[in-house]
Amino acid sequence: MPARKGLLAPQNTFLDTIATRFDGTHSNFVLGNAQVNGYPIVYCSDGFVELSGFSRAQIMQKGCACRFLYGPETKDEHKSMIETSLDGKTELKLEVIFYKKNGTPFWCLLDIVPIKNEKREVVLFLASHKDVTTAKMSEMSMSDECDSGK
Repeated sequence: MPARKGLLAPQNTFLDTIATRFDGTHSNFVLGNAQVNGYPIVYCSDGFVELSGFSRAQIMQKGCACRFLYGPETKDEHKSMIETSLDGKTELKLEVIFYKKNGTPFWCLLDIVPIKNEKREVVLFLASHKDVTTAKMSEMSMSDECDSGK
């Protein structure tokens, strides 16, 4: 019996293409298998490992909703939006508070994109995570200054 890599051959083509194209570009992303319940992570970039503080071994096979990044300030509404996007196999762009392994919160621009095969079936999810904490803090600081200037 031949060794399996965890995905069917056509999906491995997608996986290899995406991993090769985006990894090493300082992108923070995971790829989730859209054809298995829970959408397990089948690949995570070096950037995502660095951003989250979790090791690759701790990340692999967890769901690509990345619930392990949820914390006290992660809004239930945002959690629900992430689940709805994955279950509906639809795109989502959202600013959400996530938490690193050490408990440090960070503002994340989450971008979930379904990836289709040649049969137009969603086979993978690309979930990109961009740390926007600095920009968000500047935005909030400017908003506070405007409010206090009234």
